[in-house]
Amino acid sequence: MSNRRHQLPLPIEITIGLDIGYGVVKAVTADKVITFPSVCGHAREIKFRTEDLAIKYPGEQLVDDDGSWFVGDLALSQLPPGELLRLRGRTANNDAMGNSFRLRLAKAAIGKLLTGVQDRTVVHVYLATGLPVDHMRDATTLKEVLRGQHYIKTDASELIANVVEVMVMPQPYGTIYAQLLTTNGDLNPSHTYRRTGVCDVGTYTIDLALDDDGEYVDAESGSIEGGVYIAQERIAMTLEARFRQKMPYRTVEEVLRTGCFRASGDELDLSQEVETALEPLRSATLNLLAEKWKTGANVDVIYLSGGGAELVHDQVKIEFRQAQLVRNAQLANARGYLSYALFKGKS
Repeated sequence: MSNRRHQLPLPIEITIGLDIGYGVVKAVTADKVITFPSVCGHAREIKFRTEDLAIKYPGEQLVDDDGSWFVGDLALSQLPPGELLRLRGRTANNDAMGNSFRLRLAKAAIGKLLTGVQDRTVVHVYLATGLPVDHMRDATTLKEVLRGQHYIKTDASELIANVVEVMVMPQPYGTIYAQLLTTNGDLNPSHTYRRTGVCDVGTYTIDLALDDDGEYVDAESGSIEGGVYIAQERIAMTLEARFRQKMPYRTVEEVLRTGCFRASGDELDLSQEVETALEPLRSATLNLLAEKWKTGANVDVIYLSGGGAELVHDQVKIEFRQAQLVRNAQLANARGYLSYALFKGKS
């Protein structure tokens, strides 16, 4: 860490790589990883075994200026679909709605990372995060929303997060930094590629970013609104039509990942339906790659990251043989954000 960090009056500090995805929030520090669905809703009174909720879903009961909230898996478990709030791409008023939602999820993530911290303890936070490539014009506003002091109260923590510094980059650049840098924030001597591309397949956006020997190439980077949710919606419609009831998000996600569904205790093979549902996602990914990088002949490596990376990998590999599925693809951006923040802290 640089000298400026050691001059702060209180010693409690934390550096966080935070990826607020449209589907899942991922947050990492040097020694901790947390994930939870990017969803929340106004809290309900639970009339039985309320103490069990804090044990099963620690840190997912949040209080802020707008009231009491259930977030993440707790919200999915206890709230009906009509009461769930999600972040879905650009909103009509992104500054007021999208960034306030991101702030709430950021508070929940910080609270979960600092489980056990109580008594309004002040914690100095250095935060690196990202936005979809085509949403980067919102970066200044997001920095303003996240920076400063935030009172965070959950069922597992009570603290004041003093967010000293916020770094915002194009979302898939986290994956690039996860390859360019080590987990300690040092340059990775094993990464020898010059033109490095990333295809980040998320829930509501597909993002491309191209780095040319450390320089971001804007003209060959971009986003499209679309992603894994297209396949999720098709599977949900298929299940509802066949079984005459709406299925919860967890069930739809499980069918998408496994190709199987348990109906009345029996396991059904829905792999063909899943393949059909995935066709638009795979087509959209390949179309964006072709639009930005043509045949990819001048891109040395293409890293596939994001929660949907495994779902498109085989098809992308056929068209772009230099494509590589990164390890722990869903966490790649968050880990890269952390590496970048640690790198900057040393300069």
